[in-house]
Amino acid sequence: MDRIKNSTKQDLALPEAPRFFEATFRDPNQITAISKWDMDFRQIEDGEMQADFKVRSSPLISVVKFGFSRRVHQIGASPKGHLTFGIPTHSKLTDWKGISIKTPPFLSFGSGDEFDCISDSGFGGYTMTVETEYAMKIVEKLGITASDTEFGAFLLPATPPDRSAALLNDIQALLANPISSEQGETHLIEELLRIASGGGADRREPRINRKALALSAAVDRMTATPDENVPISEICGDISVSLRTLERAFNEKFGIGPKAYYTRLRLNWVRRLLVEQGSEISISDAANRYGFWHIGQFSQDYRKCFGELPSATVD
Repeated sequence: MDRIKNSTKQDLALPEAPRFFEATFRDPNQITAISKWDMDFRQIEDGEMQADFKVRSSPLISVVKFGFSRRVHQIGASPKGHLTFGIPTHSKLTDWKGISIKTPPFLSFGSGDEFDCISDSGFGGYTMTVETEYAMKIVEKLGITASDTEFGAFLLPATPPDRSAALLNDIQALLANPISSEQGETHLIEELLRIASGGGADRREPRINRKALALSAAVDRMTATPDENVPISEICGDISVSLRTLERAFNEKFGIGPKAYYTRLRLNWVRRLLVEQGSEISISDAANRYGFWHIGQFSQDYRKCFGELPSATVD
């Protein structure tokens, strides 16, 4: 580093220092203000939410540490033009694209690939995002035979404990480092790519079954007309699924029935609108937009779900 500092060459510059961001939100979707992720995170457990984020972003890699205090249905898509990998740190990720999870896995989110997962209260972990073009240069350098399409969305059930511990140490070291560390960043990227490319036989792909299809169709129907509160019986008729099948599918995946999920979904939409617009929109208008017409009952449901009244969200 001293040699670079003392160099007389005009075309040499110090590496760009990493940028840091740390915050706690009441709604995890608030991180989208500085993120390239497409996110629709839905709180499906009653109580006050605490969503913690710590971000270290450099030209080579963006590392995010996160934690959610409540159960969340996570839907979205990873950043396009980048490869993203994830490591949960606790056994709190219970479902990933229909795959039941018992131990913390290694996740590949691909580039612009969609994800759909369930995390329990106390869930936390890390995501690491690298530009696809740069990642593929590293792949070539490592002598790995793989195209960028092979780094799509998949799950590896687990990595060897010693390797997993070393990976976490590398991640935590970067998050604690306020200065540029190209060597440390490159080492982390190399290890992520080695793990992702070396677990072909262990990769687990989403499973499609009748209940999964029914659940997906029901959620799509719920989101199709956000301004309506469609009866669950009508949704069952629209998607040609019995109420019993739908109840079982929702309870197995979310731990709540379709009616409770639907109510929380709409409450989450109202909350997001209030967070985004604040006093620019009235609470009643925000509630009406998503099919809540009895404001007294809406306020009770809102407080039960989020641990605060709508007015507190606006403030």
